[in-house]
Amino acid sequence: MSMNKDIDFLKGVFGLELEVFGATDVGCVRELNEDAFCIDPNLSEKGQGFCVLADGMGGHNAGEIASRTAVEIISQQLRTLLDSGGDEIPAAINAAIGEANREIFDMAVRNQEQQGMGTTAVVTCIAGDEAYIANVGDSRAYAVRGEEILQITTDHSVVAEMVAQGTISKEEARVHPQKNIITRALGTDESVEADIFEYDFQSGDILMMCSDGLSGMMEDEAIRDVCMQETSAEQMVHRMIQCAKENGGMDNVTVLCIRFI
Repeated sequence: MSMNKDIDFLKGVFGLELEVFGATDVGCVRELNEDAFCIDPNLSEKGQGFCVLADGMGGHNAGEIASRTAVEIISQQLRTLLDSGGDEIPAAINAAIGEANREIFDMAVRNQEQQGMGTTAVVTCIAGDEAYIANVGDSRAYAVRGEEILQITTDHSVVAEMVAQGTISKEEARVHPQKNIITRALGTDESVEADIFEYDFQSGDILMMCSDGLSGMMEDEAIRDVCMQETSAEQMVHRMIQCAKENGGMDNVTVLCIRFI
């Protein structure tokens, strides 16, 4: 599994090719990259696989530890469950996220320097012609189809709740002083509940996962435009990271793109 970047191609059981690429960048302000991700190398071999992205938080290097631990455990758990032939993918994702949450929580209890650490997580698992997406926190998954962009996941954050209640607008949320406060994370409580979504993809679709270092620096429409303008997943990822940095790069930036050909 690659923790930095990977590219793969898949001709699935329904005849679609999938191009997958991911990359991470420290950004323009932070000294340490607390994002982590991986792309399952078996994605191309069995017609099913997964991608995991995490954005850590905590003092010292605890955020980096939390995100790396989440990616490693979720990946290991999903690989084992998929290899065993289980077909209950949402349950498998829930189990993997739950295991990662318990380990990060226990690490923080055991080590005073890691107290309060946690991480977001967004997971995509592909089987056949369906994608299952899960998230905890404010790392996101988007789908781009034609000229439309859809945020599949729902942020677990203070400002997202305000937007849902009609207290503030989506535009106001982007500059709200509490925009970085999340209401759900792995490792901060003994248990956590992930939201799980099902997405039926088709040829021409782009499925994208990102940390808030991208979504906080680019409007959804700008993300869509990059997906429409670039011709490969690799080009999309590099261009989005470049745009986030040109717009200030205030946080670590991690982007994964899956292009259904």
